[in-house]
Amino acid sequence: MTSHKKKDNHRLKNTWDWDQTRLFQQRWFVKGKASFDFGWVIVGVSFITLALAYGVWYSFSVFFVALLKEFGWSRATAAGAFSLFVIIHSGMGPLVGRMADRFGPRRVIVLGSFLLGVGLALCSLISTWWNFYVFFGIITAAGVGSIGWVPNTTIIQNWFKANRGLAIGIISSGVGVGIFICVPSIQHLISGLGWRMAYRIMACFIPLVVAPMAIAFLRKPARTTSPRDASLSEEVIRAEIKDPLPLDEEWASRPWTIRRAIATRQFQLLSISFPLGAFATQSILAHQVAFFVDQGMETLFASYTVGIVGIASVGAKILWGTLSDKIGREVTYTIGIFCAICGMISLIVFSVYPSPALPYFYGVSFGMGYAAAAALPALITADFFEGNAYGGIFGALILLNGVGGASGAWFAGFLHDQVGNYVAVFIIMMGCALLASLTIWRAAPRKIRNVSAKRRHSPTSV
Repeated sequence: MTSHKKKDNHRLKNTWDWDQTRLFQQRWFVKGKASFDFGWVIVGVSFITLALAYGVWYSFSVFFVALLKEFGWSRATAAGAFSLFVIIHSGMGPLVGRMADRFGPRRVIVLGSFLLGVGLALCSLISTWWNFYVFFGIITAAGVGSIGWVPNTTIIQNWFKANRGLAIGIISSGVGVGIFICVPSIQHLISGLGWRMAYRIMACFIPLVVAPMAIAFLRKPARTTSPRDASLSEEVIRAEIKDPLPLDEEWASRPWTIRRAIATRQFQLLSISFPLGAFATQSILAHQVAFFVDQGMETLFASYTVGIVGIASVGAKILWGTLSDKIGREVTYTIGIFCAICGMISLIVFSVYPSPALPYFYGVSFGMGYAAAAALPALITADFFEGNAYGGIFGALILLNGVGGASGAWFAGFLHDQVGNYVAVFIIMMGCALLASLTIWRAAPRKIRNVSAKRRHSPTSV
């Protein structure tokens, strides 16, 4: 009996020691420096991945000019491929989000990088307009969607509670870096080696960078390592990362699914606002090089103007993300929309009075405005619907967002073909941008979570 009693005491002591160790490890993981540091490693990987993915997206504007010159297509026909690209990219959102929720973003991104490489390689073989639609509009778009916004924001919202705005701002600024570096670089490749070779170089380079990074670094934050301490882990995690001051306790406690989210008024308002913002910004981004070339600007210099849009958006995305954590999403989004409208006004003025200073003003102001429309939707969605189903919910909104962006790019080309200039396009897009901002105010994320309180009281990361 004594021997059995000693064994039981020893077993209980070991169990207590193990639980105390796990408790310490999980508290250290939530609050400690190591977890904090690795969260920012994830941010760095996502930053580079998004720079390359959306470098492909926004390089369309320079390929657009090259393809028009070689094949003589109408602008509506060529822009239609970009519209299809945006629709497919966005249509991948719900699927990619569900896959990221179930299998993890790393597997999705690795497979997507190879799909993107295949699509770009096929783009180098284009000979007809339908080739362009299939190779770029469908296959390449599916690749970009698989390594793009949805899987990367999914992993970031898993790693960060407080400072989420800063983290999302940093990774979304990678898109601006992609515009700033990739678009002029690709224009140099097109000028020196031709557009077909430019596509081939991209097809090799992107998978060789993205896949190894994802394999080496991307992982979910640790929660628990075995079923026996699952209850302990859940208790610790819930205590440490619970929203400190949710303004709507009942809303914040809901176990969200895609179906439940879609039934809410807030989701329905976001499904109007996000597409309107994309309709306005993507129409300008797709046609900006063609607009400047129409005004007599050299193609290479026009590509540098696009680069200014990209580099302005880099700092602006970090600024808007951080600022939205302090003053709220609605106010920050509205300031960004005002910047975008100023950029569009400068294009109208440039078409009448081609001052050399106006392209620079456009690049900075529109880059800042585009940054708000690109970075804040992920944060606003997380304010409403954070949790295990976030990837699928945000993916559904990305689908609708893509419909807006695709429609805007096609509509701008169609209207230009009808009236012969872009002035009417710019006026319509300014109205859409204003409506997008007003709808965000109607959705009112400020009534769900006090993000400024979250910064003051939440742990840094999870």
